[in-house]
Amino acid sequence: MKQKSLTRVLALDLLPRRFGYVVLEGPERLLDWGVRSYRRTGKPIDALIHRRLRPLLELWRPMVLVIHAARQVPPRKKLLRERLLKAVVAEAKNNRVCVRILKSAKEQAEKLTKYERAREVAKRFPVLARSLPAKRKPWQSEDHRMGMFAAAALAMAQLNITALSAPAIPEPLASPFDPPRDYFQPTKQVSNHL
Repeated sequence: MKQKSLTRVLALDLLPRRFGYVVLEGPERLLDWGVRSYRRTGKPIDALIHRRLRPLLELWRPMVLVIHAARQVPPRKKLLRERLLKAVVAEAKNNRVCVRILKSAKEQAEKLTKYERAREVAKRFPVLARSLPAKRKPWQSEDHRMGMFAAAALAMAQLNITALSAPAIPEPLASPFDPPRDYFQPTKQVSNHL
């Protein structure tokens, strides 16, 4: 009997002072979820990496870290977001985690609102249904828990992409002393036959 190879995915929805996260193992198993704030004095990058993200990476040891591509933001916030993304990617690579930055498809984004996507996530994972906030009115600000549902939608998209069209997710290296390989480049065949 063959065992299914499960891919552990950590998905992040980065916001200016917090991030929503979800850890999935395979398409059906939800391991952890939540929203973490990094509102501290000092540099937000240090608070994000050292106090919030690093414990998640060490606890769950994901194979893939999925982040949503940059949204349309003002130039000042864009610079901060780019710095945060670079720091997150660097920390993930230090922990030998593949990083995927997904862009949203316009066709899918036009079909469903953010709240409707959150309802679809809650249908797929009923344990999240109690955390689903009420639909907001146009004058209300977005509930902080919506980041968790956006991260869950990212993780589900990654698992569908992995199953359908993306290259195979690399296996973790056996030893920290092994040289890193670029898994997404074809290996060169060297022949001794001249």
